[in-house]
Amino acid sequence: MGLKAAPRELGRPVGEMGNPARGAGRTGALHPMTVNEAVLALLRPKPNLSQLTGEPADVRAAAQTAVDAPAGLGTIASYATEVALPATGTWSNPGKGGAQADIVITAPEDGVPLLFVEIDNCFESAQVLAAKIDKYMRFYQRKVKDVDGKERPMWRTRWWVPDGRHSDQPHPPLLLVFNRIGPRNP
Repeated sequence: MGLKAAPRELGRPVGEMGNPARGAGRTGALHPMTVNEAVLALLRPKPNLSQLTGEPADVRAAAQTAVDAPAGLGTIASYATEVALPATGTWSNPGKGGAQADIVITAPEDGVPLLFVEIDNCFESAQVLAAKIDKYMRFYQRKVKDVDGKERPMWRTRWWVPDGRHSDQPHPPLLLVFNRIGPRNP
């Protein structure tokens, strides 16, 4: 239901809202909840202190600490979750072998024009995690013809990033977030 409401609330196309997390009910939704927690940690929303007048002193102190902390990245509209990054196929119909970013952040106003985030709850093997990084690299290296007929990296057809010293290099950063709840040591 949230994915259906998000485009209306954020004023963005449905295709930018991501996909339902696969298997969320089977695993107690650990991964989707970790993604939500990562979004909140990066966004760092500020509480409204006027709504905490009747709360205990320790609650008000914790809220004041959050208000005094540095600002987070972007706004809620800067975040998309479960975004397909096709190594084959199209944006709307990705083929097999592509990555699926847990979070994509576009917050150029905060110096982060594009950031991909992969969440790891330490249940998958290190080899599986390494294979995910390889999928990101295949996506980064994929070239397609843009609307002007010029070939460029596929990610550049969807997201704006300022031209750097190396044009399309380096690739957009990938942030790995380790949540040590599984048996594997991050």
